[in-house]
Amino acid sequence: MSISKPKIYLDETVIDSKLFKSKEEFEICKQEIFKYGVMMEEVPINIKEADFDYLQSKIPALDLLHSEFINVLPTRIENLSNDDRKKKIISEIIGVAFGLKYTTELLNISPSKFKKIGVPITGKYLDYSVIEDNKEYELETKGTVSKYYSSFKKDILDKKKDQSLKDVYLRFGTIAMINNCGDEKETQCVIVDDPPNEDISTNEDDSFETQLLNYGIFLSYILDSKYYNKYIKPLKKGQVKRVKINLKKFFTKYTFKGKEFYGECFDYRLIRDDLDPFIYSDRKDDLLQAKTEKHGITKFFIGLDIDVIEAINKKKKKYLNNYEAEWTLEEKFNSSKFLDKDGIVIIKSIDGADQQLENIFPEKEVAIRLGYSFNQRLGITHKCGAPCRSREIKGKPCDIKTYRYHCHFHR
Repeated sequence: MSISKPKIYLDETVIDSKLFKSKEEFEICKQEIFKYGVMMEEVPINIKEADFDYLQSKIPALDLLHSEFINVLPTRIENLSNDDRKKKIISEIIGVAFGLKYTTELLNISPSKFKKIGVPITGKYLDYSVIEDNKEYELETKGTVSKYYSSFKKDILDKKKDQSLKDVYLRFGTIAMINNCGDEKETQCVIVDDPPNEDISTNEDDSFETQLLNYGIFLSYILDSKYYNKYIKPLKKGQVKRVKINLKKFFTKYTFKGKEFYGECFDYRLIRDDLDPFIYSDRKDDLLQAKTEKHGITKFFIGLDIDVIEAINKKKKKYLNNYEAEWTLEEKFNSSKFLDKDGIVIIKSIDGADQQLENIFPEKEVAIRLGYSFNQRLGITHKCGAPCRSREIKGKPCDIKTYRYHCHFHR
């Protein structure tokens, strides 16, 4: 299985801490690293109509990046890139994944509770914060293939000493000491810390809004853009009561472990970056076959537990705060199913290995999406054609031009 168990190394700054001594190792799988890579993205305030195909492309491009350049082994994780810029990005992604996964296990919390710390007007800042049991924790994450971590430690401690930072219970840092290809040393997660401030507690807890924003990152990819915007705009304004997810506006649903997950399907062949060579190619009429020859058939589904959706819609703050799915990883030849504690499921299938995914996302659908994406690249629109609902023209085929199946009025 693609699970690694990095050893935890306690720096001298934490060597006597009861909290950190309580954990000697943790598990992380390749699917989680991908998921945390998605979580690193910003929450879009608005998704334009024309962004849909771009978003369809972004997720498979990120997954392809992970598949090509991250190797997960039982005792080590390798960064396979030889390009300095890409190597740094891969190391940062793994660094975030290590820090967040370690902290979820250390504090026994859901990944949905982490809040990104925005860039302050002045002073330094850390990456993530979380409130648990009236205590606020702030976390700085690092990732490197270097053999030494002293410079990363200095950067973390310098940030923690910044006088402009607010008082919190505990600030700490994690440094993922990962491997270059062929380096056989054990991968480690180094913990760096200053002593906790026992006198600091907080009654401020915006965990519900934080959870909604974290789910918003995934909803931006798996919920129709029109209805995602209706979700995120009131949330960004603090109007939580108006936040709602329309179950009918997801592309499809997938059943796993007896539960329904609503979401979207993706495919390597929908990556937009390599469409340009086909514009003047004699294979543009055979686009699906040409893309299949390049990428093979790799499909996946990302979805959200219906129980989480209903808790958001009904504003069940206590339920969502205590919600915890059973962490699950199932791997077979050419397929995998991963469910995280926050209710996000990721299904991956190669060459049609997962029949349920094939049923909800057949080759015909891939071809249709690829055609629309190619036409969008060329600036070619088509009439919506859906029957209008307005009283004066009810039933008349809609004349609005769109790149999608139907215009935003008829989706």
